Amino acid sequence: MKHIFRYLPIIAAVAAITAGCAKTTTTSEKEDNRAYFLAWMEKNYPGLSPDSYGIYVLSNQEGNGALYNDEEYVYAEVTTYDIEGNIASTDDIKLAQQLGTYDETYYYGPKMVAGGEDASAGFLYSLRGMKVGGRKKVIVPFWFITYNRYDSQEQYFKKYKSSPSSIMYDIKLIDKTDDIDKWEIDSLETHLVHVYGTPQDSVSYGLYYKQLVEPADLEELPSDTTVYINYTGRLLNGHVFDTNIKKVAVDNNIYSSSKDYEPQAVKLGSNTEGVTMDGSSIITGFANMILKMHKYEKGIGYFISKWGYSYSGSGSTIPAYSPLCFEIELVDKP
Repeated sequence: MKHIFRYLPIIAAVAAITAGCAKTTTTSEKEDNRAYFLAWMEKNYPGLSPDSYGIYVLSNQEGNGALYNDEEYVYAEVTTYDIEGNIASTDDIKLAQQLGTYDETYYYGPKMVAGGEDASAGFLYSLRGMKVGGRKKVIVPFWFITYNRYDSQEQYFKKYKSSPSSIMYDIKLIDKTDDIDKWEIDSLETHLVHVYGTPQDSVSYGLYYKQLVEPADLEELPSDTTVYINYTGRLLNGHVFDTNIKKVAVDNNIYSSSKDYEPQAVKLGSNTEGVTMDGSSIITGFANMILKMHKYEKGIGYFISKWGYSYSGSGSTIPAYSPLCFEIELVDKP
């Protein structure tokens, strides 16, 4: 149920690496830390110099697609390490399985990542020079682990306030776009053609609805009515991230003994903002679907992340900028 609510926190991989490193360091400490890092690099990668952006490129397989630019979103598969080679996070399902860190409830695979000011300086500079289809492994010095922008490496170093934690990225650049809504709609419509064989008409911009079971009648439900629903939420790759149907939860390895698997009460409103579940507002796409439905109707809706979790995603199961699919049925009160 938690995945249809509007706002949920996420934890970035970089934050996991730098956790506990919040104290401000003195100039002499920073100089010592930089000297240690440079000595470590010379010992482990003798003769390797940073590129023009200050990033150490360990390997670079050039792609044959378009060249990335700073303001674009990138669809990439990323593994993040500390510089000793210990993995902090990975999008690679096979690697997670090999490491024994695989979790069936997590999403694995490429994710959309914002560029420009929404990317850390180190990640942004790592992407520079990459083309779609390419793969790059880099070491990012600790002074670039910031969302601020400065004009030179020395300014990055001087402005850095926390204890150091240099990191390593292994980046596979799958795709890129400068129009995230269009990219999501194109992905969604391609998926709908694959599933249904023909394009589907949208009911709102970036929101599609297909009726699966006709309603008992077409009488509109009053805006102050409480209805009961069964639902299942999926990503476009079929991964089930939430449901209130026990069998679906068991079959998809997300069953929780602490959850009540029974029809869920939803209080309707005059608009999507007024639709609530357990007293909390829910994501717009989900609310929009329910308001269009009638008694005993069953349908399936698809919508871009603008109507879902947008740039934040939801925990480890819904990546940022993910189109979502919900199957909903209006049922009797349990």
